[in-house]
Amino acid sequence: ADPYIDTPLCTSCNECINKNNIMFNYNADKMAFIADPSAGTFRQLVEAAELCPVSIIHPGSPQDTSEDGLTELIERAKEYN
Repeated sequence: ADPYIDTPLCTSCNECINKNNIMFNYNADKMAFIADPSAGTFRQLVEAAELCPVSIIHPGSPQDTSEDGLTELIERAKEYN
């Protein structure tokens, strides 16, 4: 599954932007969206989901199946997908 953010529920906290400001970006209303899912790692998606105070980041499935620690990350992502 592709990663996504429930953008209308964003509180503009900057957690995801601080994690990776190329992968995550703000729209004109300063609400986060995933601008380029390939601009970062699945780990960054999962960590951003964990940091998000309103739990609106859904990491989806890893794009790079050779990324280190995927088994653990996929398990952690289940809570947010």
